Amino acid sequence: MLAPTGDFSCDTHRIARACGVPLHDSDENRTTGRKPGHCYCKPTVRAIGRAYGESHLALVLKLINQTGNGLELHADTLQAVSYLVRAEVMPIGSELFDALDRIDLGHVRRMARAMPGSTAHNMAAMLFP
Repeated sequence: MLAPTGDFSCDTHRIARACGVPLHDSDENRTTGRKPGHCYCKPTVRAIGRAYGESHLALVLKLINQTGNGLELHADTLQAVSYLVRAEVMPIGSELFDALDRIDLGHVRRMARAMPGSTAHNMAAMLFP
């Protein structure tokens, strides 16, 4: 994955709320089950925000949550989408949202998990145009 660009201050809860994504502790996922638009991987959200900034984190959350992939707010998926945004494989705009709207990130994640190596890296490679 691309190296972090800096150590940004990031209010992850504020950014997530603004994107319509409630953040929960991971143990809540085990008791209530995963809900669309809810994220249970606060450490990954925090790491992305601190490494790449609030606007980058907001874009990643919106790209997943607003494209019919709200159930896929998993750490691996967040990392893969973050990488694709940083790699600038597509111009950021409505075309990028349209492209991700046509992709079932859950299916991509399941295929990536079945492969050897990092699920996030495998997903990024599979999503790379």
